[in-house]
Amino acid sequence: MKTLIVYDSLYGNTGKVADAIAAIIGEDGQVVHVSQVDYDSLKDVDTLVVGSPTHGGMPSQSIQTFLSRLPAPSNPSAKALAFDTRLTWKFLEKFGGAAEKIAEGLRAKGWRLFLSPEGFLVGGLRRGPLKSGELERATLWAKQIKGDC
Repeated sequence: MKTLIVYDSLYGNTGKVADAIAAIIGEDGQVVHVSQVDYDSLKDVDTLVVGSPTHGGMPSQSIQTFLSRLPAPSNPSAKALAFDTRLTWKFLEKFGGAAEKIAEGLRAKGWRLFLSPEGFLVGGLRRGPLKSGELERATLWAKQIKGDC
């Protein structure tokens, strides 16, 4: 089973979560920055994981473009997952996270969602770092993916 983890990251936090997921998936997992995606290779993907930082409740523009160009899965049993990194500021709660919008984009293209979208918390200001325990939480989330691969 081939797992592709596509992410965008402005300050490195979303990339760290993507790497933590890939470490659990093992040799069948490949991490690719959204700017390096080979759309032709998506036909061989069994599990697609897409992650983005949250900006105003939305995924990054690069992830939005990726989702608009994303083909439907060629494998009928292919599945997808969505995650984001987000701040915990109280007033931002009204916007939600990028993961939910990513999940909507994946479903619209015909991808079956395997797990609920997940948000990983960034502390401090925009640059982070990730809050304590968030990489461990990402690892636990990835173990659910691995269990189904």
